[in-house]
Amino acid sequence: MTAPVTPSPVPRSPGAWTAEDTEEVVCCLCGVRGRPVHDLPPFGVVRCPSCSLVFISPRLRPEALQRLYDDVGYFEGGVYGDAAQEPRRFDPAMLLQRTWTAGRLALLDRVRGRVPGGRLLEVGAGYGLFLDAARTAGWDTAGVELSRTGARHAVETLGLDVSCGQLADAPLTPGFDVVCAWDTVEHVPDPLDFWRTARSLVADDGVVLFSTPYVSSLPARLLGTRWWTLKPAEHIWHFSPRTHAMVLARAGFALTRVVRSPLAPGNAGRLDSLVGVARPIPL
Repeated sequence: MTAPVTPSPVPRSPGAWTAEDTEEVVCCLCGVRGRPVHDLPPFGVVRCPSCSLVFISPRLRPEALQRLYDDVGYFEGGVYGDAAQEPRRFDPAMLLQRTWTAGRLALLDRVRGRVPGGRLLEVGAGYGLFLDAARTAGWDTAGVELSRTGARHAVETLGLDVSCGQLADAPLTPGFDVVCAWDTVEHVPDPLDFWRTARSLVADDGVVLFSTPYVSSLPARLLGTRWWTLKPAEHIWHFSPRTHAMVLARAGFALTRVVRSPLAPGNAGRLDSLVGVARPIPL
């Protein structure tokens, strides 16, 4: 088990962001600046003129992002409910979490087949709720989480092996049978580097499962700047199934399945999100 995570002195709320908190970035695939889609000062939503990947530029600098994720209130409310508190059996948010977890574990069993004692890595482990369920289901689990608050709860309360920081810096041994990234890749500094690192960690016969909002969904297209999942401070990349496939292919994966139905247990109630399955391309 990893050592307890030392808390950092951060304010209760990151407060209002200013232009000084932001930086310009380019497309992770093409290395070019995006063309404006929405102006949301101090942020901008842009689209790559070459590959159509949508991303945020200007976006928060790394140190500002760390402040955001270290805020003790970041995971509270919304789909996370009060996960750090004593779980309430009929908390609607936690019921959704349990539905997604059960559905995603069932999907994993269908695409991978049950392998007793297999190794599973979750990147963006949050409070460790999915990892805890995977461990109960028999997986040998490890996790990575950027938020010190989330990682500390996973380690100290649930007794999980979770490292705090970026995936590339985590002390992990390659050869994972499964790598999961639930609502994570839209947050990472560089999705191409993220998936390349994941490719170096997953076994050649392994599988990757992930979820993200997607910018080609009906709510995203109809609502524009009022899309509830736009969140430019934290969701800094916005994918479609096509751009997911492009980034994954460049990193050495083949996207083999996309689940968009809000009736599917692993994506229950989500009108603007998808669950994807990818497999390593032989080196």
